[in-house]
Amino acid sequence: MNKNVSVAMYIRLSNEDADISKNDAKIESNSVSNQRDLLMDFISRHPDLADSNILEFCDDGYSGTNFERPAVQQLLTKVRQGEINCIVVKDFSRFGRNYLELGDYLEQVFPFLGVRFISVNDGYDSAKDNGITAGLDIGLKNLIYDLYSKDLSKKVKTAKTAKMKKGEYIGSFAPFGYLKAKDKKNAIVVDEEAAVVVKRIFQLAAEGNNTSAIAKILNADGVPSPARHYQKNHNNKKWRKAKGDLVWQTMAVLKILKDETYTGKTINHKREKPDVNSMSTVAVPREQWIVVPDTHEAIISEELYLEAQKVIRKISKRKEYKIDNTRVLYGKVKCGICKKNLQRSHTKVPYYICKSNYFDENSLCYHGRTEEPMILEVLLEAIRQQAQIANKAEKLVLKEKEKSESEVADLLQSARKAQQHLERLNALKIEEYEKYLDGKIGKDDYLKQREMYNQEIEQTSSQISKLEADYELQKLKNKESENQFIEHFKRKQEIKELSRDLVKELVDSIYVFGENQIEIVWNFADDYKKILEML
Repeated sequence: MNKNVSVAMYIRLSNEDADISKNDAKIESNSVSNQRDLLMDFISRHPDLADSNILEFCDDGYSGTNFERPAVQQLLTKVRQGEINCIVVKDFSRFGRNYLELGDYLEQVFPFLGVRFISVNDGYDSAKDNGITAGLDIGLKNLIYDLYSKDLSKKVKTAKTAKMKKGEYIGSFAPFGYLKAKDKKNAIVVDEEAAVVVKRIFQLAAEGNNTSAIAKILNADGVPSPARHYQKNHNNKKWRKAKGDLVWQTMAVLKILKDETYTGKTINHKREKPDVNSMSTVAVPREQWIVVPDTHEAIISEELYLEAQKVIRKISKRKEYKIDNTRVLYGKVKCGICKKNLQRSHTKVPYYICKSNYFDENSLCYHGRTEEPMILEVLLEAIRQQAQIANKAEKLVLKEKEKSESEVADLLQSARKAQQHLERLNALKIEEYEKYLDGKIGKDDYLKQREMYNQEIEQTSSQISKLEADYELQKLKNKESENQFIEHFKRKQEIKELSRDLVKELVDSIYVFGENQIEIVWNFADDYKKILEML
């Protein structure tokens, strides 16, 4: 196996491929396994690829309308690091359906980095274009893919709306108290164990208990929270990686009390994407929700639901809380045990406490108060120390940068000299031909000289290609060597006070473990590790 060459197979299957197509053959053609077989077969039939180091990158269930996909981002990172020499895909639409972004990669990024790109079904191989970028036919194909994606999105939206109006449950996860039906698609059935807890929550609310009191009662009785329930009884990937003390809290109770699904209604279209390329969703006004009654077994009655809403209405009438934009540590101070945000008091000397202790008496979280002035004092001194480290590291980085820039200049100078030598060889080759035409040298001598020049021209051309590749790679390394930790922390050793913007810029989280025991997690952690290794 040629370890010096790495070939990346990129495979993508979107949910849309199955949602909209009624053609089983087409769905099977686009499947992950079939894409993999197609690419492996193509690679095995090409000797220049077959002995390479084969890597696979697969995005299963991701749209091609943008490049915010985990596997494609991993692939592009390895490309930028010079670890991949060739990318092979089934067709252009698998790699991306946004023709502008795809065009940028084909026309600029990959040629610049010296990466070969092959689209099997489109018959495209950048190595066979002799340096010419993708032509008009490729551009038109990419545009068609982009337009197809937009049209497909509309069809998917129409198909999903039809399912919503039929009362089908199209959510990714069933609400607590229900499970996705195994024998019927887009349907939910009662989870008997969890349903008992749901009924109790509504009953407690109807009796006048607020959400905090309900959470405390459930925790005192040892009732598993939704996360604990799913981790224990179901292989639910939503909660599989959840950490910390997963206890009942106010928002979990409130979410259940507000959900009309428990009365037997299926409610859809509560959120939607503003456009096809958007990764986020926006809330839809209630009057535009799609509500279909009697679609599944109810856990509670309509009357009990309405009675419980009185608790929610009392909560809604409370004074609306406004975010204080002047708070320096807003959203940064967290419990070191459960990892949840600590609650800040509104006293003269603000302090932080973990609310998990309020809901669960057996919580392992720190039960005491942590005063804000102490945190601010520790944080200010820590930033000053980090700034001193950044200042020291900057000097070392500048020396390395000067050395690297000198190497870049030497490569560029060598490439220019080699280019001049190549031009000289071509001129000498032409001179020999003219001598032959003028009868000054014989045919055998001319052919001998031509062969000699051809060999030297080939060697010089290879040398130029290597120098240019080394030059571009060194420039790329210089750009990637820019250290964000240094850029953000340098020259901050003499700051007098903290601001919210400064804390947001430098700090990821501040964890409180106990009395005078805090841990600061900085932003730019990876760059910080590089600095420590350097020092």
